[in-house]
Amino acid sequence: MYDGYTGSCICMHSRCDDPSHVSRKFYWSIFYYPFNVAKVKIVKALACVANDKAIKVNEHIGFKREALLKDYFPNGDAIVYSMPKEECRWLKLTERYKENV
Repeated sequence: MYDGYTGSCICMHSRCDDPSHVSRKFYWSIFYYPFNVAKVKIVKALACVANDKAIKVNEHIGFKREALLKDYFPNGDAIVYSMPKEECRWLKLTERYKENV
C-alpha cells in the first residue's frame, strides 16, 4: 500500500511474513509503480525499532535508514527508511518484466 504522495515522494507500507516466498518480480513491481508510474524521486518506509523482521527486510531490499521518530509506535520509535530512484536495484529488472506493465 502507498500513501502520503507529495509529487516527489511516496510512503510504502507492506508486510512480509516470509521473505523467501517473495519473488524478484514482486519487488520489481512494488518499486516500478512509484518510480515509473507515480514518477516520484524517493520512496519512504517505516519500521518499528522492535520489529527485527521488518528492519531486516527493509534493509535487505535496499532501503537506507534516514531518521528516527521518537515514540511513533506503542512499542517504540520508528525508523524512517528511504530509497531514491537512482539507488533502486529492482528497476534494473525492467527489461525482464516490462511486458507485465
